[in-house]
Amino acid sequence: MNRKSKKKFAVFAGTGCRACEKAILDIHYQVHSLSPWTDIVFWPYVLGSRWEDLDDDVGIDVCFFIGAIRTSEERKAARRLREKAGILVACGACAAYGGLPGLDNLSYAECGRVESEPEDSDLIPSVPSIESRVSSLSQIVAVDFVIPGCPPTQNLLWAAMQALICGPESLTKLSYTVARLPENISRAITAGILPPNGSVFAGEKAVCASCSRLKEEKKFKTVIRPYQKYEESGRCLLEQGLVCLGISTREGCGGICTAVGQPCRGCFGKPEGVYDPGAKMVSAISSTFESESAQEIETMVDAFEDLTGTFYRYTLPSQCSLMSKPQEE
Repeated sequence: MNRKSKKKFAVFAGTGCRACEKAILDIHYQVHSLSPWTDIVFWPYVLGSRWEDLDDDVGIDVCFFIGAIRTSEERKAARRLREKAGILVACGACAAYGGLPGLDNLSYAECGRVESEPEDSDLIPSVPSIESRVSSLSQIVAVDFVIPGCPPTQNLLWAAMQALICGPESLTKLSYTVARLPENISRAITAGILPPNGSVFAGEKAVCASCSRLKEEKKFKTVIRPYQKYEESGRCLLEQGLVCLGISTREGCGGICTAVGQPCRGCFGKPEGVYDPGAKMVSAISSTFESESAQEIETMVDAFEDLTGTFYRYTLPSQCSLMSKPQEE
């Protein structure tokens, strides 16, 4: 293949833990197999790239933006990469929804640069100002596609890379991935064309739809936490009293957490048809309280800890209807 026909690929990370970038690297030999189709022109974490490398002559076909927007420099980076990139992808829960850093919005703190600076400040690189709110990428600029997860699973990352970078010359077709994607995306990947703009590389229904655990009776009797002893059976974790967010979370992961007895934490964001994931969880749990005694219900409610942080662990900035903000102009 002529090198001039290769697509230019970029990866940038804002506020986060770098796990999404490591997830890309965890595809191992498949990353190398992309070389005939793409050149990586910008990736500070891996290549040590600098902004100076993105001059006017360097274009970007596909950019994976990772991490939330927490500083003024990350906001500038998002806008610059939006201008440079033909396709901008929010990769991971932080970029897609605000992620764990977004829980800082609960503090309502007015943050900023420290006014006093050391005497030798000329020798120290300037520190970007911290914004008062953490934002998802889509709250700053328009996003073309989303790959959710904390971090995204390798099969979904690989499917997105094939669809967006390789196109009609896609290297392989992973049936495991395609089966968990919405029909319009899987058809596009199979046909070698771009999925519809705004597509999420995950499922459409809730995790409960693909969870292998047995749902017996919709009764919530008590609240327990993962470190406490609970049944080792294959029964629904929510029915056992664990706060499992599978009912308010988009599927596509294959239920890997619930399969090993760990409740879903919500890193894929809300599924289609759910307006607010927290409100969905309140409705799902409160409507199945076994007791009809007001005192017993009050005692049960008091046993919950940090409902906001639990129900919006990854989605507070963008999917909590009371705290989200619209995309900026």
